[in-house]
Amino acid sequence: MQNFFDTYFLRYNVFPAHISQVPHPELKLIVIIPSYNEPDIEPTLKSLLNCKPTKFPVEVIVVINSRENDSEDVIRQNEFTISQIEKVNSQKMRNDINIYYCREERLPRKHAGVGFARKIGMDEAVRRFAQIGNSEGVIINFDADSTCNYEYLYEIENFFLHHPKAEAVSIYFQHDIDSEEYPEFNRIAIAKYELYMRYYILAQRYAGFPHAFHTMGSSFAVRVKPYCLEGGMNRRQAGEDFYFLQKVIPRGKFFSLNSAVVYPSIRCSQRVPFGTGMTLTQMKSLEYSVFDVRSFEALKKFFSTAKFFFTDKSKVIIDDCLTEFLSQNDFYKAVDQMVENSTNETTFLKRFFTWFDAFRLLKFLHFIHEGYFSPVPVEKSASQLLDILGIDYNKNDISAQTLLRKYRELKMDV
Repeated sequence: MQNFFDTYFLRYNVFPAHISQVPHPELKLIVIIPSYNEPDIEPTLKSLLNCKPTKFPVEVIVVINSRENDSEDVIRQNEFTISQIEKVNSQKMRNDINIYYCREERLPRKHAGVGFARKIGMDEAVRRFAQIGNSEGVIINFDADSTCNYEYLYEIENFFLHHPKAEAVSIYFQHDIDSEEYPEFNRIAIAKYELYMRYYILAQRYAGFPHAFHTMGSSFAVRVKPYCLEGGMNRRQAGEDFYFLQKVIPRGKFFSLNSAVVYPSIRCSQRVPFGTGMTLTQMKSLEYSVFDVRSFEALKKFFSTAKFFFTDKSKVIIDDCLTEFLSQNDFYKAVDQMVENSTNETTFLKRFFTWFDAFRLLKFLHFIHEGYFSPVPVEKSASQLLDILGIDYNKNDISAQTLLRKYRELKMDV
């Protein structure tokens, strides 16, 4: 049963154990929280401690980290974070949730970042589950400036207990676009960004892309076995969540979980090259343009007829905007190999979407918006997609905030 544990520790670069305490033998969930120069982690920890009780014990591991050449201010702030963790632990709010921390200061700048921090924490979780021989344990990713709903831990545990074959989930998230804690600019900007995220996934679903899921670093959970089998978390300084999950999602046992909710922060940040915080920082005005919905219509025609490559190529529909992209990416040679190595249509389509994966889909969208379409304001694209899907909405108010509330109501990313 533990063979994959041993293989993982042998093949991948893993730090020595950080936590000396022996894990509870019935441990099922471990929450990983990267923490770099965080101003206040206490609300995040208390949000988890205030969750509805779970059936089995839970651990929270905060990965406190910094980069080489970081200022002493960063190190002092990390020390303050440790003091906050110790303060929360001293209050003994829960006996069924244990909070630990790993500290790795002055990490090599080449690798230091949120990806490396997640890897340190997730690898520590692997070690914890290996100690008790739990090959079905669940590693949850959270952020140091996020909070969650009351049912968060309970619903994650409940889902994996009742879906033993499930390997991972994308957890529902919702930015606070109404709080007056942040400037109005932030609230409008984050509404546009979240609207884009939901539009992008819904548009992929409309196009027939089978691997369309949100990939937020603070909002996913994965069982320990597929985590190890897919080589663990990468050390990317941004986008680590997307790259890791694109290895897990195509395995076919990935789901969306809407009953657990993460509330990410809407603060500006320059900690990573892209993502929510950086998007807010870079948004000089409140204009936010996204992929034209017509690009997804072209994909829909192509994806819906792709099966005919296996039976009757004359029935495949390829719009002009796709032809050049496919040629430049050696698609036709690849599809011949797909057909040759497939015994049936199902196998062919699996190979097809291994080639036309989330990375190539994004590459196509950027390609098509350089020569065929122009980016469109997010409000226009989001409302056009609702029209195409025949979903009723208030056409007299197509502000990002109003459209976002409609997209949230749909829960179509289940």
